[in-house]
Amino acid sequence: MADEPAASRHNARMALRDPEPAQAGRGPAVRTDVYVCHECDAVHRRPRLARDDVARCRRCGAVLARGPGLTLDGHLALALASAVVFAIASASPIVTLELQGVESVASLWDATRLTWEAGEQLVATLAFCTAFLFPLAVILLRLWVLVPLVAGRRTSPVAWPLRALSFAMRWSMIEVFMLGILIAVVRSAGVTDVVLGAGLFGYAALTVLLTGLQAAGLQAMWQRVDVRAGAEGAP
Repeated sequence: MADEPAASRHNARMALRDPEPAQAGRGPAVRTDVYVCHECDAVHRRPRLARDDVARCRRCGAVLARGPGLTLDGHLALALASAVVFAIASASPIVTLELQGVESVASLWDATRLTWEAGEQLVATLAFCTAFLFPLAVILLRLWVLVPLVAGRRTSPVAWPLRALSFAMRWSMIEVFMLGILIAVVRSAGVTDVVLGAGLFGYAALTVLLTGLQAAGLQAMWQRVDVRAGAEGAP
């Protein structure tokens, strides 16, 4: 669906505006019949998309747009639910192990600390970043962008938060962490008594919510930002 790829970011952005001279007292008209790829700045004609259709950049393969799906209100609802569940999961014990009357409570913080003290600093750092830091960044960056957009207020710069969000989503690996927890629980069940904690259910719910957000993509937010930018530049 690519058409006339732009040579640079400047040319790509200028392609969105009517090249005709602005009339007296009026700014340049903003074109709404094209997409600009946010990865490589190629310019594309805007296609008609049915539900579940996906438009991709012919140059780099990035997703340009999806058919009608989750609205920005839906994005915000999932992001708020993710924030609440993330707080519960992070603050609650994942499992409680009981062996011969001795109980040991395991949480993300305990696992990270014990791994660090065992001399596996690299593993502890990776586990902390992929199971806590990057998922938190994904949630906060989404809220940073979505709250002003949904409220209809003038947004602060959102290009860098959206690009940072795209990067953080690649390193958010709650599902891998959840799989590791399940394997550890199954292996421990034959040796000790295992009591599942609220943290385990919280991470399970968080996995579903973040997977839904990742499947929804960032295109709806990029499109709303482009529309708002065009409206502010229009007379």
